[in-house]
Amino acid sequence: MDFLEQIEHNNATHIVTPAELTPLLNQANTIYHQNFTNTVYFDRSIFINWTCAIADCKYCYLSTKPKHTPGTQAKAVRSQESILAEALLCKIMGWHVGYITGGLRVESIEHLSELTQNMQKVLGEKTLMNFGPHAHSEIIKLKPHIRGMGSAIESFDEHLHQFICPSKPLRTLLLFLENLQKEGLEKLITIILGIGEKKQDVEIVIENIQKYNINRIQLCFLKPQENTVFANVPSPDPLYMAWWIAKIRIACPATIIKVALVRDRISDVSLYLSAGANGFSRFMVFKDFASPLAIELEQECHKAGRVLQGHFTHVPRINIEETVLQLPLNDELKKRIVPKFRLYYEKLLQLESGKQKKGTSLTVLDED
Repeated sequence: MDFLEQIEHNNATHIVTPAELTPLLNQANTIYHQNFTNTVYFDRSIFINWTCAIADCKYCYLSTKPKHTPGTQAKAVRSQESILAEALLCKIMGWHVGYITGGLRVESIEHLSELTQNMQKVLGEKTLMNFGPHAHSEIIKLKPHIRGMGSAIESFDEHLHQFICPSKPLRTLLLFLENLQKEGLEKLITIILGIGEKKQDVEIVIENIQKYNINRIQLCFLKPQENTVFANVPSPDPLYMAWWIAKIRIACPATIIKVALVRDRISDVSLYLSAGANGFSRFMVFKDFASPLAIELEQECHKAGRVLQGHFTHVPRINIEETVLQLPLNDELKKRIVPKFRLYYEKLLQLESGKQKKGTSLTVLDED
């Protein structure tokens, strides 16, 4: 049996039954309410590029794109004004900025330092970076303007990880976590379910959350991408995701757990919240805002007994230019932000009204 056959076998055999899940849900829900408020929030992941200098993680769509060569002019990157405009939109809409992210080794440390400093000015608070492992010296340079850093760990199974991400060794990721701990920064990890892990691997994840004092964990379904080895590998069952959430919540009461949504599984949100998730990412705001899916999302949160923060069907009315010009940024940068922010803000207004104009698709920003 080759590695891909083993992955498909594990995905098919490691399943969760309702009878197995139900008692965990009750315990996990109790522990959640002992440690957190009765709210749920949307964590927007802001992408700053769509390229990567590694580009060989087998599940990732960036592995199907041209690889970035460090030291050369990067393509498929966003302007700073575009990124800051999106951050401002999140603030206006009451959505959290979970982190900035993208491919690894694309922007310089100096660029990232300037960007995160300006993100702090726009949001009024420090944010996180989620790109992958950085050297200790780089962490120190970035530290003044960030709250923490993270990486997709994918799996703590070293052999599986080596197959999935050959250019991102697990030992490098673990050293990264150690250095973040030394600097007193928040630590975020992403675990992807459906890439061949076994059920008992949840114990390894829990062990490492406790060992490295992981503050936040994001659980993702495998999202099959064309032209990758996982193109025809189905995503795991929602019960399996809920089981992982519940097991981690019970063992790690104070850890923030975020689940990455899948559009055709919005109806499972109440299940994930009942299992102890704090919030969610990957709601397609420039596609699904004010849609039946947005209404269903609100209903699912209410069904779980939670209060959803932020706006998903209504856009707060503001003066665009005044809102941008009040930011504590230099005048030239603010002038460049205004048209970008106007584009994003008016897109939501169009979705709210049900009158979307032609040529205003922004779904590329939702490739989370």
